[in-house]
Amino acid sequence: MPRSPLWPLYQTLGAISTTVGDWELPLHFGDPMAEYDLLRHGVGLCDLSERGLVRVTGKDRVRFLHAMVSNDTKSLRAGQGCYATFLNVKGHLVADFVVYAEEESYLLEMEPQVVRPFLEAIEFFVFSEDVLFTEETGAWGLLGLQGARAADLLALVCGQEVPEMPLYARVSCDLAGQTVLVARRPYTAEEGYQLLMRPEQLPAVWQALWQHRESCGAGAMGRAALEMARIEAGIPLFGRDMSTETLPVEANLEAALSYTKGCYIGQEVIARLEARGHVNRKLVGLLL
Repeated sequence: MPRSPLWPLYQTLGAISTTVGDWELPLHFGDPMAEYDLLRHGVGLCDLSERGLVRVTGKDRVRFLHAMVSNDTKSLRAGQGCYATFLNVKGHLVADFVVYAEEESYLLEMEPQVVRPFLEAIEFFVFSEDVLFTEETGAWGLLGLQGARAADLLALVCGQEVPEMPLYARVSCDLAGQTVLVARRPYTAEEGYQLLMRPEQLPAVWQALWQHRESCGAGAMGRAALEMARIEAGIPLFGRDMSTETLPVEANLEAALSYTKGCYIGQEVIARLEARGHVNRKLVGLLL
């Protein structure tokens, strides 16, 4: 079972473990509600290294990906990103993911359990195109900074104010001598950033952030608190709130849909739903 390079540190912090995408990661560090409060008033540091990653390369990658997924990826420039889905011909979800545009590739981030089904489904449509999909899950370390003061913590460690960034935008940052990619990537209703780096950089980056924890009310956060805040924010998770039988509109994934980009797999179904104006079921939240 894979473990993060930060696992020895988690043990010193009293982590109770759980399995996330076949990885052993912290469920909580003794008090999930205290970690939930970090999101609301400070910053939660959360290891996200199990996230599924797929790199798209090849000279036809721009045209091919744009023709396959539900959002406009063709207009993305390096450093920009968007939320998108890949659907089957019936308009049902195969995968939802964030697309990060780089100079010579795209990097797709998704739930780890959908990587293989996604690759099998999308590679079916590759004929003579020069495009290659390569799984890079586990090849990178991902660290989440989630919470009201996430930008303050980043500014302290980087030694400068964090620039205003559109959702899913990424910039390179020198963080305590470590070069990392910082994306604006909230997983809850609070502000959030995701730090992408080589796995061996994780301990040094964690320690650099940890040194400023008192200034920003930061602390280690496990998946229990992250999951509570995700549900509260109404952010759907593939495999729990939506499945391969779900239409994206049913799961409130309008942000992943472009109605002006033209054809893509499943687009006819989405266009009919837009014209009809409703679906027969909808993901909603209940306040008890």
